[in-house]
Formats: sequence, C-alpha cells, structure tokens
Amino acid sequence: MQAAAGLPVAMTPGPARRVIVAGAGISGLCCAYELMKRGHDVTVLEALGRSGGHILTVRDQLADGLYADAGAEHFYQRGYDEFWRYLQEFDLPIIAYPRRDSMIRFLGGKPYTEEMLADRKVLQGFELNQREIEYVVRRSWPELSELYLGPYLDSFPAEDRPFDAGLNQLDQLTVTELLQKDRASAAAIGFLGGSRSALHTVWQAAVKKLRGFPQYVRQVSRIAGGNQRVTDAFAARLGERLRLGCPVVGIEQGQSGVTVGYREYGRVKKMEADYLVLSMPFRSLREIPVTPEWPPAKRFVIDKMNYDLKARVIFQSRTRFWKRDGVSPNMVFSEQELADVWGMAEEVRTPRGLLIGQARTSSAETALGKFRQLYPGKSEDVEQALLVNWTLDPWAGSCLPLLRPPGELARFWPEVMRPVGRIHFASVAVDPLPNGLEAGVRAGKRAAAAIEPSRGR
Repeated sequence: MQAAAGLPVAMTPGPARRVIVAGAGISGLCCAYELMKRGHDVTVLEALGRSGGHILTVRDQLADGLYADAGAEHFYQRGYDEFWRYLQEFDLPIIAYPRRDSMIRFLGGKPYTEEMLADRKVLQGFELNQREIEYVVRRSWPELSELYLGPYLDSFPAEDRPFDAGLNQLDQLTVTELLQKDRASAAAIGFLGGSRSALHTVWQAAVKKLRGFPQYVRQVSRIAGGNQRVTDAFAARLGERLRLGCPVVGIEQGQSGVTVGYREYGRVKKMEADYLVLSMPFRSLREIPVTPEWPPAKRFVIDKMNYDLKARVIFQSRTRFWKRDGVSPNMVFSEQELADVWGMAEEVRTPRGLLIGQARTSSAETALGKFRQLYPGKSEDVEQALLVNWTLDPWAGSCLPLLRPPGELARFWPEVMRPVGRIHFASVAVDPLPNGLEAGVRAGKRAAAAIEPSRGR
C-alpha cells in the first residue's frame, strides 16, 4: 500500500480497519493522515468543494501576489507543540507575524497606545484600583485578567480534569460575580467581566499554564504564503482518500460497524465502515439523521453547543498608508461593525498594503465605513474591501466554541469528547483548550489513537 506522492504507509500487524472521517478541516485531515500512516483504510467525506474547513487563504481577488488568511491565522511555538511537529514534517516555512506588535486599543471610543496603557495617570483615568494599576504597569494591559484568575490556576492537576481542582463552586458564578467576590474595581469588571461560567474561564486559563505558555502571547507566527498550506499538505498526502463535495446526509450505527449516507454528484450513496469519525462542528450534526438516536447526554451537547461566529474583512490599499502616518496597523476597536484589524502579507514586494480583521457584519462596506470613522491617521487609501462571511457557511463557519454559562460545564465535559459506540468525535470543540490550530490537530490525533488500540481484535 502506498500513500499519495509515493509516500510509504507505515504498516502494523493485524487487520486494517475501515474508517470514514466526515469533515476535512484540520482535525479531520490530521485524523485521517494518522490512520493512513497506521495502515488503516480511510476515506474522508467533505461537504464543500475544497478541504481545509476554517483554514482558508484568499488570493484570487487580491493584487500583486497579496494573500490573506481568512480563517485560522496565527500560532505560537510554545503551546502549539503537536501542530509545530506537522509544520516540520511537511517542511513548511514559518515566519514571524507582527500582528500583536505596537497594539492600539480603542477604549471608550478613544485610541490608546501600549505606552499610554502603561502610564499610571492614564490608568487612573479609567478608575482602576491601585492594585490593578500597579499590575498593569508591571505586566501589560492584556494581562490584567491574570491578576484575578492567576491564584486559581495551580489547583488543576491535569488539563482534562476541571472538576478535580476543588473549585466546582465557581461553576455557579459568572466571571463578573467572581471578580466582584475578589474585589475587582468596577472598571476592571467592565473590561473583563461577562456571563460565562467562572469555572470554565479559570479552567481554560489553567490549561494554558499546564501547556507551558502565557495567557497572552505577543510573539506569534504564521506560514509564509498562507496557513492553508498545512491543510493542503495533509490533503496531498491523503490523495484519493479525500472526496470533496460529499456531504453526509445520514448515519446508521450497528453492533459491528457504521453506515454513512452521503450525497455525491447529486446522488445519495452509502458507505460502510468499522468506525466513523465526525470532524465537523456540532451544530452541523443537528441536521443529520442518526439511527439509533443520539443518547440524551450527547444530544444535549449537539443542541446546545454555540460558536463564536464572525466574518473576516480584508482591506487592500494602494499604499501601506499607516507607515506614512506613523500609525500601527494593529488596532482593536471592539465594535460590532469591526472588532479589530492587523497587517498581513508584509513580506510581499509591492507598494500596496493589506489589512485583515474580524467583524459581526454582512457588509464589507459597513466594516470599511467603521474603519474610516475610527482610523487615527490621515492617509487612508483603501481601494478594495472584501468580506468572507463565515456565519453563512453551514459546514466550516463554526470555529471556536463559546464558554458555557454557569451550571452547564459538567454536562459538556467530558461528554463532548466521549465516543458513541463506533462513532468518535474530532473537532476543535473536543479539546480541553478548544482554540486554534493546535486544538484541531490534538483532536484529530486523539480520535486516531482511540481507534488504533482496537485494531486486531
């Protein structure tokens, strides 16, 4: 048996298992690749006409070789250990990504530089308490939350055991209530608070610490030429095992296998396998009939999983006007029409510039209008505004799951990652830290490893 491009497949003793992976985002591709290397017979069914899921590099509508990562757009070295191994295995070029350098944050509609947000007089103007002011001056503005979350983090014995920290009472509190309990200022509560579970929030911060990276990482990286190169590399190695344009329309599970109904070329077909790995957003599963029905605990997770749905905006400009104005391109607006922007494709040799960002809008013109309203310089010359509206994509639009409200975490964890018979789950949402490219590959590798021990039985 040979993999695509003449790559040998690692064979192990015992019969190969037939596995269907539904979804060709990074977690599904990674899972299928790991199963293929172990010698299993794997087929990937992807609903869209492309692989990559929420990883998409836009090129066609941009000038001069510019490109924009319209989905997952950065990673770190520390904390992205599994993902980094694939970058090295596929020999992909990694470059520094200065999207968090010299940040400008708009607070109360006014722009503040990093230097301003380290100034005691400025911080006093926000009515932070003295303890908070000294913490921010010593650390940085984005690290303020650690002042209140930090004392809880060492209570967690392992990243997948949130209920063994002796802090279960925090699941009855919102983050706002936790901050109030710990005597945060009203200003800090306004910046940091929210209605999500305090336990879920503290647990996520603890996982970061357990994996060895800080809560706020300033130095981030990306793949030169676009992050889609990593999913393209997985897809190339899978070759004909990857079938595009094949949405799953039904699942039947028996004692010894799974039958998957899917649509190909407009016709409904069926495929049998020993195992099925579902590597798609949980919200996509709501529309797929399953026999027998999902157990009530899994049904709850499928029905209640919510995602942070956003659109990616792309601004192409005639020049890199922010340099002429002496303004950082990295800005946080925290507005519905435009949450933030940052520079992209800086290494491309062209006088043109590219800014990308996030928004909760269906209009590129609306996002551009907000940028023009708030941009603090005078030389803005955006010549094209594009929008990739992930909120309209039923298969790849869901990326990061939202933290749970108080009282629900025990119903989600570990149920979200638990198999149902011969059906396994592999998406960003099943990782203890459901955030980014690392979560995707961890989920894929976990599902592949869960299937592997059964081999030969």
